[in-house]
Amino acid sequence: MHQEASPLDTLAVCERCGQVHRWQPLPRRAVARCVRCDAVLGRGHRLDAQALLALTVAAAVVFVIANTADLIDIRLGNSRHHTTFPQAIAHAWEQGDVLIAAVATLTALVAPAVFIGLRLYLLAPLAAGWRPPGAALCLRLLHAMSHWNTLEVLTVSALLALVRIAALAEASPEPGLFALGVLTLLMAAIDSAGLRHLWWHEP
Repeated sequence: MHQEASPLDTLAVCERCGQVHRWQPLPRRAVARCVRCDAVLGRGHRLDAQALLALTVAAAVVFVIANTADLIDIRLGNSRHHTTFPQAIAHAWEQGDVLIAAVATLTALVAPAVFIGLRLYLLAPLAAGWRPPGAALCLRLLHAMSHWNTLEVLTVSALLALVRIAALAEASPEPGLFALGVLTLLMAAIDSAGLRHLWWHEP
């Protein structure tokens, strides 16, 4: 059963200037802007809960591939080395690069996993026509996790590393690197839909 929103739930606060607005669902492709500073408050997205669920399931599958398949294959003389992303993090930790390993784990493993998991928990019931328990908390956590999800930075860094290694040895991308690129695009597409329209989704 759908629960009516309280008066506070119908308010939207501009993250740039703090101006409070009365919120209402947006039609597709419409853009809501702050009346004070003209910042974007929300967008009417063309993807519904079913389409977002399909993208999120695809992201979950690609996330598993990106973290289990080899990223780069390096050949130097008669030796050959290849590694997965978790193995690269473990190697950095063993070499004493604790900060780099910790940041990479948080931003490229934990944050995307939580992001995808929360989206699946939220979207699967919404697509089926009912609102899951704790939906408001999930939305707040998703908003917080969006600041820690930096897969695009990791993808660019991996490509730059591949170019630099290629100058010293024979290196080639492996399936894990391609999966990482696809995952970055999927996460960007999912994130571009925003969250406010899910808050107002009618089961």
